[in-house]
Amino acid sequence: MSPKIYFISGVSGVGKSSLIPHLRDLLPQDKYKVHDLDERGVPDGGGKAWHDKEMRHWINVGNENAAHGISTIICGFAQPEGLAEVGQEGDLEVCPLMLDASDETLRTRLLGRHTSPESIHEIERASGKPVSAFIDKMIADAPFVRNLFKKHSCTIIDTDAKTPLEIAREVVELIVS
Repeated sequence: MSPKIYFISGVSGVGKSSLIPHLRDLLPQDKYKVHDLDERGVPDGGGKAWHDKEMRHWINVGNENAAHGISTIICGFAQPEGLAEVGQEGDLEVCPLMLDASDETLRTRLLGRHTSPESIHEIERASGKPVSAFIDKMIADAPFVRNLFKKHSCTIIDTDAKTPLEIAREVVELIVS
């Protein structure tokens, strides 16, 4: 199978970051490299210019890995149109997958994640919003994001009532088949 670049996307709280250690354990490291879109850091407020630059960076990494027969998986928000905008001629095939969750699951996960003063400060710094507004925005954005992925016939994985390991196994099955 030819190497590819996979972007595992979805709004905050669907389980993207929680997948990373499981994907690294389940996939052969000589054939797959797994990264977090944000692993190089997020500047205050993030923003489209930073986000586009990071997507381009990871596509470049995927292209370099492909030269060695390695597929690249990036877990982080990236929608199909945005990937097309930063794409360049000669890039490896980019395959977006979406993780999805119900409003209730998103709220529960995000409230559970942002309880310490450090995590509250970090999300407010990176998003430029109070935690409650950030959570409300993720829930409001989820249907729009879901429709974008449906429009492009991308695979959507429901993460409600699944552990990160169960989700990772489902992703691995899609990628290696």
